[in-house]
Amino acid sequence: MRRFSFFIIRFRVIIIIITILLTAILGFFIKDIKINPDITSYLPKDDSVVARFNYIGTQYSSSSMAILIVESDDVFTSESIEHINTITSIIKNVEGVDYVTSLTNVLDIKTGADSSIEISRLIDEYKLPTKPEELQKLKDYTLSNELYVGRLVSKDSKYATIVCRINQDFDKNEVAANIRSSVGALHYDKPILFEGIPFQLLNIFDYIKSDLLLLVPMIIILIAFTLAISFRSVRGVVLPLVSVGMGIIWTMGMMALCNVPLTPISDAIPVVLFAVGVAYSIHVVNKFNEKITDKEKRKEQSAEALADVGVAVMLAGVTTFLGFLSFIFGAYLWIIRDFGIFSSLGVLFILIISLTFTPAVLSFLKVPHHKTQDPAKKRKHNILGWLMEKSALLTIKSRKVVLFASLAIIIGSLVGIPLIKNKIDILNYFRESTSIRTTAKLMNAEFGGSLPIQILVKGDLENPEVMKEVKKFQNYLNTCTNVHNAQSIADYIEQMSDVMGEGKKIPDSRDKISNLWFMIEGDEMLKQLVNTDRNEGIIQAYMTNSDTKIYHEVNNDIDDYISKVKTPGVKFEKSGMPAIYSNLDDSLIMNLIQSMILSLVLIFICMLFLVKSFKGALVGMIPLLFSMAFVFGFMGIVGIALDIATVLIASITVGAGIDYSIHFVTTYRKFTKQGYPIDQALTETLTTSGKAIVINVATIILGFLVLVFANLLPLQQFGILIAVTMFTSGFAAITLLPAAISQFKLTFVKNKHKISK
Repeated sequence: MRRFSFFIIRFRVIIIIITILLTAILGFFIKDIKINPDITSYLPKDDSVVARFNYIGTQYSSSSMAILIVESDDVFTSESIEHINTITSIIKNVEGVDYVTSLTNVLDIKTGADSSIEISRLIDEYKLPTKPEELQKLKDYTLSNELYVGRLVSKDSKYATIVCRINQDFDKNEVAANIRSSVGALHYDKPILFEGIPFQLLNIFDYIKSDLLLLVPMIIILIAFTLAISFRSVRGVVLPLVSVGMGIIWTMGMMALCNVPLTPISDAIPVVLFAVGVAYSIHVVNKFNEKITDKEKRKEQSAEALADVGVAVMLAGVTTFLGFLSFIFGAYLWIIRDFGIFSSLGVLFILIISLTFTPAVLSFLKVPHHKTQDPAKKRKHNILGWLMEKSALLTIKSRKVVLFASLAIIIGSLVGIPLIKNKIDILNYFRESTSIRTTAKLMNAEFGGSLPIQILVKGDLENPEVMKEVKKFQNYLNTCTNVHNAQSIADYIEQMSDVMGEGKKIPDSRDKISNLWFMIEGDEMLKQLVNTDRNEGIIQAYMTNSDTKIYHEVNNDIDDYISKVKTPGVKFEKSGMPAIYSNLDDSLIMNLIQSMILSLVLIFICMLFLVKSFKGALVGMIPLLFSMAFVFGFMGIVGIALDIATVLIASITVGAGIDYSIHFVTTYRKFTKQGYPIDQALTETLTTSGKAIVINVATIILGFLVLVFANLLPLQQFGILIAVTMFTSGFAAITLLPAAISQFKLTFVKNKHKISK
């Protein structure tokens, strides 16, 4: 490390220039970074459920359903009908909308005046009903038809839906935004409500932008405030912020160059890097403040300072890097993988800048003013140093109490772990008070939800036996928990059969089905349910937003039903959001376990390299294991669920939480090598590195608590959990770790010579 340190100081001018140039170049590309809020696009393309979801979306435009809800005292008034018709007409012309279904254009099959079958629209858009008797007749007929009530109009006729099918080849976010702006320009007295995944994603898009604009400046201000109190110097504030800021610019620039968009997870990367990365420069600045005492020897002392702190900072950075890197392996969602890649890359960038640019700049600055060179007297002039000295004496004296109290906390935390729940529904991204949650509750109550369940049907759809199986499956879906409004081509075949006087059933002969097909052939509605060859179609149902457990139950029930279908010539394949949510939930658990085990193994190897003792490495891991047990117990007890953001907690806990132990053990080994007795070495460690650890913990906690102000709930909870994690890791590093070292008489040094102090 000494050669590296002298190299940095020798070429400090070149290093400063190169760092600034790289920052300017990569910063230029940040303007090109995009935002992608679409959770369905994060899914792995080789997953069979996802592949089928995308296929159905392309062929039948049924994966992206944007739903508008029109509210009225009574939908069946001339004014409301006109509103629905106007909105329907406007949305038809929005680019990317394949088909729009509402009361004013839905297919209607009924008996004509001469007892023949009449196939038309429920309402003639060119001749809207205006007379009271016409409207009442329309109302009575519509509310008596199961194809409309609970689908396009509520039972109490206070709400009507307009369902828009978005083309899979278009940007759903852009199409949803155009729909919203087009309808918003109408300025109706009563608000139009927006529901469905496309509008939920649009809200996420808006929140990502607003979060970045709010959270990044907020964390800069908070960290600057903390640093100012801690260091009480300009360099102590500016250099850590500049170093981290440069690393973030490099990271975001690389994301733009690699065409990697911001997502509901990766929009937290700047905040995460600010909170985690500032520690490296804090320790460097702290060490330089201690070491630089002579203006004439500034270069030599700068190199010595970097050599002293460099190994600890490097190991702390490497462990955090490995913690983030563990997300790459086994991630079901590519957004988790990308978060791991660019968070680890950002940590690496900040680490490099902290060990090159920061010391290079510090070596030019004037010598810090030292009131006294006696460490004991310095601590008396420093409140934090004095507190750390008193804390050290208390911890060492009461080491058994500390150890037993820590064990009791771990046992108590383990009770909460089984209480952890999983939440993977997009709706859980939003606060209860948001309009999107209110609208979803209304949609669930009045129209049976908006989460699509899709069953791909393969077989001859003119074959009576196949059509009967389709209808049976459709009826079965309506019996599943929280599943409603199952629909297929069988509905229209049955209705036409009923109008023809054959009864509401699937005809027994192929010829009869073919004749009925002929009557509706070419209608736009058919394209949403069946292909032109009539050998493939879909059954579509909707599900209300539910607990993760319910999604698994419905998914498993559908699998079980499909496995029992024995009719030859027909094949059913499932897709839809419950199936995707089930796979996603399974993958989150697996990703949590894999990333946690991998990061723990890698961090243990790093600790083993540092202390060169298996026993010592285990003891060094104690604060980390304590923190992990506490934070997972905390999740279960306070009700914070496992989701796409909080699943990251384990590896970040391992990667960032071990930093405190590394800095503590590194400094402690230095004092024991110098011959200090164990307890005195612990006291000196706590009053030097312990001070930096406390500053670091306070800074990181404030940094992550900024996420509490995020609009998206997973990010809020993620911020709370990381703050709790960093507090427990730091607290354990300055209490539990020294208590364990003192109790077991560990030196982490094979040969030491005691000297009198």
